[in-house]
Amino acid sequence: MSSATLGVLAGGGDAPRRLLAVLDEIRRPYTLICIEGQADPDLPQGRPHVWLPLGAGAAARDAMRTAGAQEIVMIGRVRRPSLLELKPDLFTMQKLLQIGFAMLGDDGVLRGIAKIIEAEGFRVVGIQDIFADILTPAGQLGAVAASAQDLQDVMRGVTAARQLGSLDIGQAVVVQQGIILGVEAAEGTDALIDRAGSLKRAGGGGVLVKLCKPQQDRRFDLPALGPQTVARMVAAGLAGIAIEAGASLLIDRAATIAAADTGGIFLLGYKDGAIPEPPR
Repeated sequence: MSSATLGVLAGGGDAPRRLLAVLDEIRRPYTLICIEGQADPDLPQGRPHVWLPLGAGAAARDAMRTAGAQEIVMIGRVRRPSLLELKPDLFTMQKLLQIGFAMLGDDGVLRGIAKIIEAEGFRVVGIQDIFADILTPAGQLGAVAASAQDLQDVMRGVTAARQLGSLDIGQAVVVQQGIILGVEAAEGTDALIDRAGSLKRAGGGGVLVKLCKPQQDRRFDLPALGPQTVARMVAAGLAGIAIEAGASLLIDRAATIAAADTGGIFLLGYKDGAIPEPPR
């Protein structure tokens, strides 16, 4: 495990918090930059940090260099901001003009940021390069098994999520009894789950399928699953979650699986060609 200072550029969701907890545990030094309007307000929890708008490229670069960071991990959800929200400094504006910011979707913005970072001599790494066992394994992950109908809904959701992701719209869909209840867009996964819960039909079921976008740079913004998502699914009365194995983050694995077992929902690490046989 490297002892060099790691730069952490943090967006929203549980993944940044989990990474920081691991870095604290293994005592790896890091410098934390929380992205304004993206990272959770309570993320720092007393840790040294700085809050910067996504467009403060020069300040972020200087903070990383002062801390001696050579590797930077971009972790957490980052939605595409408007130029007004971005608040670009002159350095960032010049770089954005070079990459054509106005033509980029969410993934394109992240790739563009990575290009800017790397052009300044840093190396952008993925969380899986630092903490390998955070990736979701394949197969049934808890005590609850998916039904035959659930597995059919998973496959329909996979098809829809692949199409959704290829258009750089979102990573997740909810399917119940073959009907797509909702797709993820700018509102995020939590809002999708809430909306799907209000639209679900009688008869049970309801599956959240969350996959990496086909064109996605896997160093950042991988699909993530944690206890909060499970709690939301239970509250919405849905049946289970399928998330892509090897290309998604399973945040706090033991707690997430325990929450699913307690709530009576299934967790499935989906891998192409490796769907489990339905229970007989």
